[in-house]
Parts: sequence; C-alpha cells; structure tokens
Amino acid sequence: MEQNTINKLKQTEQFMLMLWAFFLIVLYACAFLIEYHFPHEEEEMVLGRKVLSDLQGLFFFSLMGVGFLIDLVRMREDRNKAFIFLLLSLLLGAFSGGVGAIQYQVVHFIAGGGQ
Repeated sequence: MEQNTINKLKQTEQFMLMLWAFFLIVLYACAFLIEYHFPHEEEEMVLGRKVLSDLQGLFFFSLMGVGFLIDLVRMREDRNKAFIFLLLSLLLGAFSGGVGAIQYQVVHFIAGGGQ
C-alpha cells in the first residue's frame, strides 16, 4: 500500500512538471506572437494584442499555481525543497515578455528581415 502511494505521488509530480513546462512554453509563445504580430507599441490597444496579453496573464498565473502545487508535492518528501518551483515560475514568467521579444528579433534577423 505504501509503495502504491509513493508511485502515485511520483506520477502526479511528473504530470505536474509536464503541465508546468507546457504553461511555460505557451507563455513564451504568447510573448513571441505579440512581438511577431504587433512589433511596435501602439497608442490604441488592438484587439489581437489584448487577447494575447490576456492569454499571457492567464498562463502566467496558471504557471504560478502549478508551481505551487509541485512544491506542495515535493515538500512531502523533503521540506528543504519548499517553494523552488514557485520562485522559478515567478522569475521565468516575469521575464517571458522580454525573452519572447528578443527571441523574435533574433529569428527575424536570422531569417533575413533585419537588412
């Protein structure tokens, strides 16, 4: 019975790690798409940019929530692992907009658009 519980906890942790990685990828993809479709700051908020910005906020808070849940599962094993994923979620999520924009600029330059 104890082995079954440990196995289920490992499977849950693995699933949440995959979900966390998916949310992080989508967050960076939203930032990339904002830069791709709306490269310059505009005075008026275009509907597409607003939708992508809202999606970015949604996935940021989803990333934070899943990071917190991963930390709860990991704390059952070791109390020293507390809040590592929550901190990673905060840092990586906060820099996603800038990093996504830089990734777009690099891809645009490599593809020959920077001439």
